[in-house]
Amino acid sequence: MPKKPTAYTNVFLCILLLLSFANFTRADVVEMTAVRPITLNEHEQQWLSEHQPIRVGVDGYFPPYTYINENDQIVGMAVDTLLLIGQKLGIEFVINDEHRWPDIVKNLQQKEIDIVLTMVNTPERENQFLFTSPIVYKSLVIIGKNNNHQINNRSHIANKTIAIVKDYQYSDKLIKEFPSVTPFVVDNMREAMEAVQANQADAAITFLAAANYYQLKYSFSDLKFFAFYEKNNANESIAVRQDFPILASIMQKGLSSLSSTEKIAINEAWGANITLPKDNQDLIEFAAVAGVLILLLSVWILQARRNNQALTIANINTANANMALNELKNNLEKNVLERTLQLTISENRYRGLVESLEDEYIFYQHDTDGFVQYVSPSVTHILGLTITGFGEYYYKLLTDNPKNQLISGYIQRIINGEKLAPFEIEIFDTNGVIHTFEVLERPMYDDEGECIGCEGIAHDVTSRKQQQDMLYQLSHYDDLTGLINRYFFKILLDENIQICLQNQQPLALLFLDLTRFKIINDNFGHSAGDYILQQAATRISTTLNGTFTVSRFGGDKFCIALPNKAADEANAIATELVEVFQQHFEFLEQTIILGCRVGISLFPEDGKDAEAILNQADSALYEAKKRPFGVAFCNKQQAIHNKRRLIIEQGLRKALAEPVIEHYQLFAVYQPLILLPSQGLGGFEALMRWDHPDFGLISPAEFIPIAENTGLIFELSRWMLKTVCQQLVKWHEQGFDFKRVSVNLSALELMSINLADDLLAVITDIGAEPKWLKFEITETALMAIPEQSIDILQKLIQADIHVAIDDFGTGYSSLAYLKSLPATMLKIDQSFICNLIHSAEDQAVVKAVINMAHSLGKCVTAEGVELQDQLDFLIEHHCDVAQGYYFSKPMNADDAYHKYAVIINSMDDGAH
Repeated sequence: MPKKPTAYTNVFLCILLLLSFANFTRADVVEMTAVRPITLNEHEQQWLSEHQPIRVGVDGYFPPYTYINENDQIVGMAVDTLLLIGQKLGIEFVINDEHRWPDIVKNLQQKEIDIVLTMVNTPERENQFLFTSPIVYKSLVIIGKNNNHQINNRSHIANKTIAIVKDYQYSDKLIKEFPSVTPFVVDNMREAMEAVQANQADAAITFLAAANYYQLKYSFSDLKFFAFYEKNNANESIAVRQDFPILASIMQKGLSSLSSTEKIAINEAWGANITLPKDNQDLIEFAAVAGVLILLLSVWILQARRNNQALTIANINTANANMALNELKNNLEKNVLERTLQLTISENRYRGLVESLEDEYIFYQHDTDGFVQYVSPSVTHILGLTITGFGEYYYKLLTDNPKNQLISGYIQRIINGEKLAPFEIEIFDTNGVIHTFEVLERPMYDDEGECIGCEGIAHDVTSRKQQQDMLYQLSHYDDLTGLINRYFFKILLDENIQICLQNQQPLALLFLDLTRFKIINDNFGHSAGDYILQQAATRISTTLNGTFTVSRFGGDKFCIALPNKAADEANAIATELVEVFQQHFEFLEQTIILGCRVGISLFPEDGKDAEAILNQADSALYEAKKRPFGVAFCNKQQAIHNKRRLIIEQGLRKALAEPVIEHYQLFAVYQPLILLPSQGLGGFEALMRWDHPDFGLISPAEFIPIAENTGLIFELSRWMLKTVCQQLVKWHEQGFDFKRVSVNLSALELMSINLADDLLAVITDIGAEPKWLKFEITETALMAIPEQSIDILQKLIQADIHVAIDDFGTGYSSLAYLKSLPATMLKIDQSFICNLIHSAEDQAVVKAVINMAHSLGKCVTAEGVELQDQLDFLIEHHCDVAQGYYFSKPMNADDAYHKYAVIINSMDDGAH
C-alpha cells in the first residue's frame, strides 16, 4: 500500500503551484507589452473604403485629455491615441468644428458625426450609442506640497483643510466621508492647486492627468502626489453611432492593438513632475491569495487528524439523538394541541385589530397577478365597497393619475424580494370621490418558500394631502396674482442657474417695480391697487415669450428669470415691458396711468447663485429709477459690493482671532420673548452683533451668509454659544430667573452628525446647564436633511434643551416629518406678521400655523410684532409667545438684567 503524503509534502507542493502561477502571470505581463497585430476581415475593409473619412466629435474643453490649445488646434492624450489608431488602420479621421459638449452629443444623436472621442459609458447612454473599452482612465488623487509629510494615504486628510471644486460630485462625497475636513471651495482644479501652493489648504483633490497638465503649464514645481483618492472612477470610452456596429468593432480592434509601450509613451508626453509611487497592489493580492491557500491547506490537514475523533463523538451523539427523538415523539401530540390553541388566539386578536381600524387603514392580500383575495371590513367605511363585492383586480379601482402607473413596477420589485418604502396610490370610492392612500406592502410565501403574492396596509391620507396642498399653495404662490412668491422663485431661480451652468448658457434676471403705485392706493383705495397688481401680472406674462419664470416679489415688485438670454435680449425685453406699462389702465371708468422701471443682472457675470444676482438686479433697479428710459444693468455696484464683501470676510477672520473674553468687535444682544396674554417674560433670544471698525454696526443678514460661504460659520457659532453660556452662568449667580435663552444654529452645522455632542460639550465646559438653553433652526435648514436633523434634535431634547423651528412658513415641511419632529416651538416668520392686519393671505397662514402647531402639542412664537393691532390679533387667535420691537429692541446683557430682573424681583416682593 503506497505511503500517504505528509502534511509537509502537501505544503511544499502548494508552494510550487503558487510559484508556477506567479511565473505564468509574469509571462502574461510580458506578452501584454508586445505589439498586437490588427486583422480586419474583408467586410470591415470594404466598409472602411466606402465610409471614409470618419467624422469625429471632440470636447474642446477637457484638458489634458482633449482641448483647444493656444493655436486653436484640438490636442490631448485621447487625440494622440486616435491618431495612432488611424495610422495603424489606415483611417482618415476628420474632427468636427463643434467642440461644446451638448452640441457634440446632439450631433452624434442626429448622425451628423460618426463617433465621439471621449464619453462616460452609462446605462442610459448604452440605449443610444455603442461603446468601446475605455480610451481614457481618470483617477482622483490627493496633491500637496513637497514639504508636507502628514498625508501619506487618503485617511490622513481627516482634520485637514482640503481644496475641492464647487459642485463636483466627489466634493459632497468627501464631506460625508470625512466630516472633520475643512473644505476650501474653489471654482476649478487649477485654483485648487494654487490654494495648496499658497498654503491656503493642506492638500487638493483633483484628477491625476489634470494635475499633471496644470503642474506643467503653470509650473507648480513644489507640489507632489500623496495618494489615490479614487482609482478609475470616471473612465471614458469611444462612443459610436447606434447604426454603425461594424465601426464600433473596428475602433475596438484599434484600441486593443495598442501596446503598453505605446500607451505609456502617450501618457508620458502629457506628464509632469508629480511622481507616482510604485503600486504594489498586485504583489499584495498575490501574497494574500498565497496566504489563504496555505491557511486552507493547514486547516485541511488539521481537519483530517480530527476526523477520527469526530466520528467517535458522532456515534455518541447519534445515540443521544435517538433518545431525544423518542422523547419528542411522546410529547408531539401535546405540543400540537397547545400550538393550535395559540394560533387561534393570535388570529382572533389580529382580526379584532384589523376590524377596529375602520376609519383610516385597510388591510388586504392579493396574488401575484393583482387579484385581491382578502380585504378588511374597513374598506366599507372608507370607500363604500362591500367585502364580498371587492374580489377584483386592484388596478380596476385606480384613477388615471400618472403615479398609479408605477404601482405594477413596485409590486414586481416587492415580489422579487426588494423592500420598498411606502408609496402613494389614488382610488375612487363608490361616489366617485378620489382617496389618496399611503401603501406599505410585503411579499407572502408558501411552505416551499415560493412567493404567492403580497399583503399590505393602505393608510387613507386624503385629509393630510389636502392640508399639505393648502399649505403648499399658501407658502409657494401669491394669493392675489396667482404668480409664484418670493420663496418659491428663489428655489426655481437656483434650479435655472444650475441648468444654465450645465449647458453653458447665460441667464438674465429682471427686477421690475411699478411707478406711482402708492398714489393709486392712496387715491383709489386698496381694491384699485389689487386690481392694478393683477393686471400688471397679466401684462408681464402675456408680453414674454419662450421660457421664463415670473414672481410677485412683494408689494408692487416683480421678478422675471429668463434662461438662455444674453444682455442684448434682456435689454430688448425690459424695454418692451416699459413700453407696455406706458399704456393706461381702466378701473371703474377711471383712467389710471402708471409706469415701470427695470433693473437687469446677468448670470454668470454678476453672480453665481440666486441670492447674488437678485441683489445685483435690485441695485440695478435703484439705478434704473434715475434714468429717463427706466432700464439699467448692474455695473459698478457689483464691484463695490465685492470689495465690501472681501473687507467683511477679512475683518471677520480678524475678529474671531481674538479670545472670547477680549472681543472688542463681536458681541451678543438679547431680545425678550413675551408670554401671551399675560405679557410676562418667557425668555430671551440671543442675537449676534458686529461693530466693524470701519463700517460700524453690520447686520447679521450681511455677515452671516459670508461666514457660511467661507466656512467661518462653525467658529462663529461656537463663539456665540460660549459667550451666551458665560452670560447665563453670571445671571444665574446673580439670581436672575431668565427662563430659557435661544441660540440660533446654522444650516451648515446640521451636516455634522456629532453636532449634539459638540454643543453639549461646550455647554458643560463653560459650566452652564442645558435646561437654560433653547436652540433655533430654520425650517428650510431642517428639511434639507430631515432624518439626520431629527436625530440631532432628539439628542438635544433628551439633554433637556428645547428646540424651536425658526422662520416657519417660509419653507415647505413634510407633515410626515413635522408631526414627529422633536421641537417644542414653531416661530412664525416676521414676513407674515408685518402685513398681518391688511393681508387676508397672511392672516390665513398665521391662523393655520397656530392651529396646526397646537394640534401637534407645540407652542407658537410670532416674530416681528411692532403694532398693537398685530398683538391683538395674535392674542385673539391664541398665539403663545410674541417677540418684536413693540416690546423691546435687542439689548445688551446689563440692560436686560436691570430691566427684567428688577421687574421680576419687584413682583416677588409685592407678592410677599
